[in-house]
Amino acid sequence: MDTITIEERLQKRLLEYQSTVCSNIIEKPAFIVEVGALTVGTDENGKIIAQNVLYPEQFSKEAVQTILSMNWRDGNNNKIEPSVFFRNDWYSEKIQFIKKALASIELTDKC
Repeated sequence: MDTITIEERLQKRLLEYQSTVCSNIIEKPAFIVEVGALTVGTDENGKIIAQNVLYPEQFSKEAVQTILSMNWRDGNNNKIEPSVFFRNDWYSEKIQFIKKALASIELTDKC
């Protein structure tokens, strides 16, 4: 059985995210919404939910307004304010995070 290291997984995700940004396909729903550490999506019935996915759902400006009007709470019942990103900004932020993680792994390997 092949074992994939964390570094290999990060490298793969980095390439996938970079490809997503470089393709820069103009899509009408161009916004990604985060609530805490999760992104907002919809379930099979179209209900708005918080989820943990690699490729988050994108929303129109009108849908974002609906999401922002919802009452989001964490596990301690504290209110969470959603964050709205343009598609490429969200992916660019994740790319920078992955690059920092990979640099940290490389630094750790050299110690």
